[in-house]
Amino acid sequence: MTYLINYLKRILLLLFIYSVSRFFFFINNSSNFSIDSSSDVSIFSLFFESLRFDFSILLYINSIVLILLLFPSNLHFKRWYPKLIDYIFYLINIPFIFLNNIDIEFFQFNNKRITYDFVDFILLGNDGLQILPGYIMQYWPIVLLTLLQIILLTKLKPYNSKKVFFTFRSLSKSTLIFLFSISLFIVGARGGLQLKPIKVINAGELTSPVYSSLILNTPFCFLHSFNNTQLASYNYFDANVISEHYNTKHSFDTKKFSNKNVVIIIMESLSKEFVGFYNNTNLTPFLDSLMGHSLVFNNAFSNGLRSIEALPAITASIPTFSNTPFITSVYAQNNFNSLASILSEKGYSTSFFHGGTRGTMGFYGFTKRAGFSEYYGLEEYGNKNDYDGTWGIYDEPFFDFFANKLKKEQKPFFSTFFSLSAHPPYSIPEKYNDVFEDGDLAIHRLIRYSDHSLKTFFDKVKDEEWFNNTIFVITADHTSPKSNNPNYKNKLGRYSIPMLFYSPSKDLLGENNVITQHIDIMPSILDYLGYKNSFFSFGESVFKKNSWAIHFNKDKYCFISDKSILYNFQEEYTNFSNWKLNNQITVDSLDLIKLKSIKQVYSNSMIKNSLLIK
Repeated sequence: MTYLINYLKRILLLLFIYSVSRFFFFINNSSNFSIDSSSDVSIFSLFFESLRFDFSILLYINSIVLILLLFPSNLHFKRWYPKLIDYIFYLINIPFIFLNNIDIEFFQFNNKRITYDFVDFILLGNDGLQILPGYIMQYWPIVLLTLLQIILLTKLKPYNSKKVFFTFRSLSKSTLIFLFSISLFIVGARGGLQLKPIKVINAGELTSPVYSSLILNTPFCFLHSFNNTQLASYNYFDANVISEHYNTKHSFDTKKFSNKNVVIIIMESLSKEFVGFYNNTNLTPFLDSLMGHSLVFNNAFSNGLRSIEALPAITASIPTFSNTPFITSVYAQNNFNSLASILSEKGYSTSFFHGGTRGTMGFYGFTKRAGFSEYYGLEEYGNKNDYDGTWGIYDEPFFDFFANKLKKEQKPFFSTFFSLSAHPPYSIPEKYNDVFEDGDLAIHRLIRYSDHSLKTFFDKVKDEEWFNNTIFVITADHTSPKSNNPNYKNKLGRYSIPMLFYSPSKDLLGENNVITQHIDIMPSILDYLGYKNSFFSFGESVFKKNSWAIHFNKDKYCFISDKSILYNFQEEYTNFSNWKLNNQITVDSLDLIKLKSIKQVYSNSMIKNSLLIK
């Protein structure tokens, strides 16, 4: 065990070095992290949470050292082998110490920790090499700190093969040591025993996402962005040209703010083709009846095909225009506003409900970063008897749980509910085995059950005192890949979803044919409430917008307008005259300008971390 103790001593020293760097990072960027007596967090709690991210990435970085130590070979007794391990240890750790310390100052330029796109900055055009000498001279205290840390690291006692390594004569002892070491590595590298390994989005879960950049370290952000898709920077138009066609700064000169409660219900895999209001099916009788008393959007589209893409689009108006979802991308540490953060400033209590395990799809980390004050999932529900065996709590009991929580919610409130039962393997509670009949598709039975669950929720809350002072938005996260309606077996039908705004006060009624999408929900709600301050949104209010929607999948953009459909792959643009994607026509110039403007604004806003109106 001596060699493991020696290894852990080195990891502990590196933890100390990273903590010292974090202290200077905090001092140099203190204006970004307001911590005072009125704050809910302390510098101690932030540094304590940061240990999990430091320990995780240090185990990853030093995994090769652990492998060399555990490798059963007589090489351990060669004089050069321990020296080789030492040299490898220095070779892999010193560059990351440099990188971590660069961010002490560089953070001020882009307001986020360095990610893999920094390589392009260094290598392309020699920008990094040109500024390096000036950086060393101007920021000599950081250089001095780095040199002192490296000297401290090199003062470690070398590995001693005679004292450190075991002989492997005892198979049982060797096996126990190996299993202990591997177990320690796996748990530590994953950042704990939670469902999924920690990511950038998980920073701030224990304290506050406002301090995520302080909790994180640069090697963690850099290595976790290594395989993520980097957005290309576009420069099609000047800013004045773009502002004529696309604007992400929104404000509404409207009535007094209404303080209505807001409830968003996101139904899992509820394709538009399943909804009877649109297609004369019998799968959604309750939703069909509710739509008769709502403002219904006939041409609504999802911005993606995955639940992980839907949540940021719906609650923060952030679509995913990359093969990597926003929640797990290198841009997850960007600053952004959401309905939760904006309405919190207006005195709203905020909550999110999803019956899955806490780590699923990064929802917990995202909601914390988005400003939701409360999160309720499988763990908070606390009754495994209602567990479906795969995804989480069945829809009906979790809707009931949702209704009970809303009764106690401080008013006004904003709450989002994300259902989950309409997932393969399409499990249904046993008591309903003979109640909901099968359909042409396996999912049809679950759609009936989900619609029933939605009905039980409304039946339970319709007499609550807060009900009439609430706006409900109901939509799907995405469509189901299964379809038996030929009208939806095309590339647009794959994104066609229901969307309705229901107000018990009956001020939102009828049908609206504007082309809309997930990212329009946030600005639409703020417009309806009468929010007057400026905010950032990639979408537009349905009450004021032009007809358009956009989605991205496998490197292809699809822009939908009243005129046609515009497909874009790389710099090839193909236009179609109708929604069946035939009859190719000449590319419409205004649609082309709009699509290029969206691409340019989206990519550059993400890259520059400019998703807020200052």
